[in-house]
Amino acid sequence: MNPSMAESYVRDLIADLTKGPRPEADEQGDIPVIFRGCQCYVRIVRYADEVIVQCFSKACEIGLTPDLTDALNDVNTSLVFARAMHVQGQVLIENDMFAEDLNPFTLSRNLYFLAEATEAFGPGLVEKFGAVAGFEPEPEPTPPPPDVAPGLYL
Repeated sequence: MNPSMAESYVRDLIADLTKGPRPEADEQGDIPVIFRGCQCYVRIVRYADEVIVQCFSKACEIGLTPDLTDALNDVNTSLVFARAMHVQGQVLIENDMFAEDLNPFTLSRNLYFLAEATEAFGPGLVEKFGAVAGFEPEPEPTPPPPDVAPGLYL
């Protein structure tokens, strides 16, 4: 899958997932999606011969300090399928997948894990470090995605 095809497919999947209009990428190439009340973004990246779909949310805006680095290390020991990092004055929670693995199930799972991680760790980072929240304080309740991808046999 080439990057243009992946971006078009992601935009279609987001429109279907959110029951909203087909989103446009911003000037940085980020495609916005609100999932479970959490503002997330999807970006298509070429890495060597691979096309990668990066999903990320902004937990908070804050300067980097040694205490924040320690806190992010603690967060990362608890995260599954995602990682937290400090980038350009903000804490992002991110996960990646290969574009070839992209389908409605895998995208919704990635966004679900991001929303869960942002809800779980964002408020604590904001409170502890006096950061500016990058998420909605009261997320919309959304049922978890199914445990089994549709159409697969067990």
